Amino acid sequence: MAKGYQSYRGRRSVGTWIAIILLVLILVAACAFLYAQYNASYADDGRIYVELPYFGKVYLPMLVPPEPDPGEEDDGPALPPVQLVVDEPEAGPEPEPEPEPEPVVLDHHLVELSALPTDAGDLAGILAPQGANGFVYTVRDDTGAIFWASPTGQSKAVQPGTETETEILRSLCASEDVLSVARFNVLHDSYYAFANMKDAAICQNGNYGYVWYDSRSYHWLEPEKEMARQYVVGLAVECAQLGFDELLLEELCYPTRGNTYKINYGDNTMEKKDALALLLTEIRTALEPYGTKVSLLLTQDELDGKEQDASGVDLATLLPLADCVYVQAADPAAAQAVLDAAVGEGVEAPMLVCMAAEPGTVENWCVPAA
Repeated sequence: MAKGYQSYRGRRSVGTWIAIILLVLILVAACAFLYAQYNASYADDGRIYVELPYFGKVYLPMLVPPEPDPGEEDDGPALPPVQLVVDEPEAGPEPEPEPEPEPVVLDHHLVELSALPTDAGDLAGILAPQGANGFVYTVRDDTGAIFWASPTGQSKAVQPGTETETEILRSLCASEDVLSVARFNVLHDSYYAFANMKDAAICQNGNYGYVWYDSRSYHWLEPEKEMARQYVVGLAVECAQLGFDELLLEELCYPTRGNTYKINYGDNTMEKKDALALLLTEIRTALEPYGTKVSLLLTQDELDGKEQDASGVDLATLLPLADCVYVQAADPAAAQAVLDAAVGEGVEAPMLVCMAAEPGTVENWCVPAA
């Protein structure tokens, strides 16, 4: 070989080396497989192992499930889990709630009684000829006189002989098909006011603590005074206990006749309308357990809003607390419009009961025709 020249030794590429390594691994795996095939053994639990020097038993991965034990029953291939599908009925329209029974409201076709009949039979004889379904009876008048045997009424106010009238009233009010209305004067009172001037009565200005007289020399209770309210509420409860369906409140107001400038209002802490509303609220609350309705008897002036500052009768304040309003009105539609306007839009006004001018007939107290 000439000097300076040597034989060429080419370099192997990376791919060649990878191929050689893979070939070696394949040969090793093949040899291991052949060795395991000829030297493999089965353990008691069905697993395959090979006994190797220095390593002991080497368990091989299970490629197929072991054959079942001949002593065990073959249940066959495992089934996929069962999914329970329940066919729910399609949701239909919700059942409509049963309507609540509407309360029975009797039309006010009433006869005002000046004297009590002896029993329910005599009362029917008075109502039937006039097509009436109920009666109005004055149980407390504008003097404060009481026409039933009241255990809490001022002793001089309870009229003599009322024990018999009380029992008759109980029997008349017990009839379910007869509407019984007690006409009850609220604040015009010459008995309790005189006996309790400072604590319950409207008193004179400049003569502190002495009762005020109206144009007929009658006295009035002051609704702002708690003692006056307790007395009136107690009498109202007694009427409910007699069985009356409705208590018709008359003269729930301050006096507007007589020398009203002599009245002492300087010590009052409430507006007149608020004092009247407080008394009406207490009456209504006390009568709720008996189911007795509370109604107002208004004059035309009170309905028209005249002398409101003096009387304290504010329809917007009082009407929401009343079930019915009795008024002598020649135009029932106009009277109803006044009530609707007073309570405001969206609020139902109390039922209007119109009184005709002629007393002593069924038309004296009746619901206006629709």
